[in-house]
Amino acid sequence: MATRARKRTPSALAALAAAVAWPLLSSASAQAAGIWNGDASKGTGVFGSVECPAPGSLVTAASGTAHGTIFRYTKPGGDIRCESRGISTDGSSRHAFANDSTYYLGWESQLSSATGDFVVWQWKSYPNAQQNYPLIMTVKDGSARLFHVTTGGDWKLLWSKPVAAGDWNAFAIGVHTADSASAGWVELYFNGTKQTFADNSTRYACRTWDSANEPKWGVYDRDDGSTTLTNRIDSLRVGTSYADVS
Repeated sequence: MATRARKRTPSALAALAAAVAWPLLSSASAQAAGIWNGDASKGTGVFGSVECPAPGSLVTAASGTAHGTIFRYTKPGGDIRCESRGISTDGSSRHAFANDSTYYLGWESQLSSATGDFVVWQWKSYPNAQQNYPLIMTVKDGSARLFHVTTGGDWKLLWSKPVAAGDWNAFAIGVHTADSASAGWVELYFNGTKQTFADNSTRYACRTWDSANEPKWGVYDRDDGSTTLTNRIDSLRVGTSYADVS
């Protein structure tokens, strides 16, 4: 005699659906973690290295706001830089970025000054670079500015927006790495909104990869170096999608 299939009750069906969905949800949660969480509570060991000669300092500090613990980069007058270089995903070794890959880098920043001319972020090339920094963000005369720098050293202004000292602003930069101008690209989000570049695109095609590249955050003074500058940074993230860093 043929065995009849047992009819499942609504509660049994719900349990089955939850069991099937759980691995998918777990996978999505794991992916959402991204590549790197540079939370300041972990200390400066989240960076590949620190380039901040005394009396400058890169320290973790209480912000006194909802931001909690943040990184504080202080470049004193008379020096040109206080920066972190690269990231460490295990607290000891430097994470290697790769060609033909997509990365999103996110952070929030509060500046002590928006005047002068200084760098707050670089996609820096190491070593033997044709492009010293394919992408670079500066602050000059009250505006944050994103540039693409060609192999010939030409700075192409892609974007600028006003920023003010003391304000927190959120940035996220998407980079597809490529050593050809036709394959690489960059995107930018400012305070949660995807930005339009000078060529009216939201994804600018350009060469973004040299012998190797790493992100740098902090302050590099392109002016005379006489001004003390502080860049407070929070919510540092690296992932493979904007959702990983927003």
